[in-house]
Amino acid sequence: MSNDNVFERLWKLAASANKLVLDGKREPEAFAEVLQQFVFGNVPDINWQITYAALGMSAEYAEVSKKLGVAENPNLWLVPAVKGVTCNKVVATLREVLKPFGLKVGTDIDDLDKDVSTNDRDPNRDGSYVVGFRRTVEADEENANKSANVLKTESHKGATLLERLLPELGYFLTTRHFLDVKNATLCTGSRSSSGYVPGVYFVVDRGEVVVYWDSPGYASDYLRSRSVVSSVIPPA
Repeated sequence: MSNDNVFERLWKLAASANKLVLDGKREPEAFAEVLQQFVFGNVPDINWQITYAALGMSAEYAEVSKKLGVAENPNLWLVPAVKGVTCNKVVATLREVLKPFGLKVGTDIDDLDKDVSTNDRDPNRDGSYVVGFRRTVEADEENANKSANVLKTESHKGATLLERLLPELGYFLTTRHFLDVKNATLCTGSRSSSGYVPGVYFVVDRGEVVVYWDSPGYASDYLRSRSVVSSVIPPA
């Protein structure tokens, strides 16, 4: 079969699939999950047990995990934010984990816990919780070219800085790979004391996980928020 015939068939299949969704004959969420696996492949789940062991919080994680009883989802990362974990603690642990590999973490700010003073969710304020994001290496493509201000007008819920740093540590411990190697996650669930929005990505040629800052009005194709897909906050 020629390439022209293959592309024509592919186009017709895509058009048919879209029509089935628009006509209500296929569930859009189920279709999106199939496309996600096709485009991004099977991204492994994060081993949170070894992640919290590295943080020195095995007992705390075990208690929260038992209390929440959240089942694994093949399409999501269910990120446990356990009371006691902080951005500073995650960054310090990530630096220790990366050091033997000649890799590093750059933040420009010594005390992230103090400077990132506004967060939509905070385990040390609200108690331990679990929040779900799509299981993808790169941040959500549909949020490209949308600033934090624009996303706010759309009632968007995005990752906090802590919710982005925890998967970075966990993903490296699980796979020895990094997140956001082509783009960056805009952490729209957090603000610095000066009103800036933190972002996180991995610079391949420098071997460095970078935490940096953007104006809430700035937008770019490579800058993308990770949408909160589900959240579980247990009763006090």
